[in-house]
Amino acid sequence: MATIKLLFVEDEADIRLIVRKAVELDPDIIMTTYGSGVEALGAIETDGLIFDFALVNLRLPYMSGIEFFERVRLLPGMDNIIGALITASVRDAEVAAYKRSGLHGYIAKPFDPVSLSKQIRSIYDMARV
Repeated sequence: MATIKLLFVEDEADIRLIVRKAVELDPDIIMTTYGSGVEALGAIETDGLIFDFALVNLRLPYMSGIEFFERVRLLPGMDNIIGALITASVRDAEVAAYKRSGLHGYIAKPFDPVSLSKQIRSIYDMARV
């Protein structure tokens, strides 16, 4: 199984903790977490970080998850990053907007922590085809 360097951006600390515990079930997913898009973009730029996959909350402070994804793809080495939203907004029109923005999928809230790693890996594998 391929190792995935996962960037997770979520402003709610309890959700970050739940996702961290869930992702630890897959030892081939290495997750780095930030509490805001601004924080994540700053760290990526400053430290030259590269990730394979970004899982981003749609409703972040200061910018949306879609805006974050559009901006992160402009950074050096990040143009091919696979992206998905974690969101409760999953109506057809919203999902169509996610796809138009170049995102590869979404994970609906509430999510099942036990299957979260499998959902991440499924989106990752389908985007790589």
